[in-house]
Amino acid sequence: RRQRQMCIRDSYEVGSHLTLWEGRLWADVAAFYMDTRDQQLSQFAESGLGRITINAGKSRSYGAEAALRASVTKELSLNVSYGYTYATFTDYVITEEQKDGTFKETADYNGKYVPFVPKHTLNIGGEYAITCSPRSIFDRVVFQANYNAAGRIYWTDQNDVSQSFYGTLNWRTNLEIGDAMISFWARNFLNKEYAAFYFETMNKGFMQKGRPMQFGVDLRCRF
Repeated sequence: RRQRQMCIRDSYEVGSHLTLWEGRLWADVAAFYMDTRDQQLSQFAESGLGRITINAGKSRSYGAEAALRASVTKELSLNVSYGYTYATFTDYVITEEQKDGTFKETADYNGKYVPFVPKHTLNIGGEYAITCSPRSIFDRVVFQANYNAAGRIYWTDQNDVSQSFYGTLNWRTNLEIGDAMISFWARNFLNKEYAAFYFETMNKGFMQKGRPMQFGVDLRCRF
């Protein structure tokens, strides 16, 4: 393994912001390119005690992001955003010194995807706000929903373990009265099963599953 060094990046980005439809539609687009030298990765020690940081040579990343927000009506607003990232190793070869003083290549990760970087990210959301009548208990009732998705995500340098593209649906209902608000919410409403994290140590793999469907109530008050 290489001696630990500082990670160095050369990055380039170009983008634009547009306001259309008499200020009711906003669009953001951007594209980026990044070369990384002395790429650093965090791994669990073979003993299972703590983590170590290793250098992974060079990597290259490029992609694009786009976001769109619209005020369809006074009550209804919608938004969507999408990101694409293609991140791969371009110079990551592991060599080990032999007894005779020579070096032998033990692993070649060139062309493999950089772990923990999702190839696609997606968010779709909306909000509908109702202004209540003066005789109502509440001033406003706001309904919110969003769908968050990501994948494929590779967990290892070898790219032999990964999480495919997945998404979770979340919603929230806010009841507002003056400076107080009560919220009813749900996360992962469709109870999607997915891996939130994965690591290997002591020649074993360990996967942390994402949280299952959750419900809750929040009470807030501004002073």
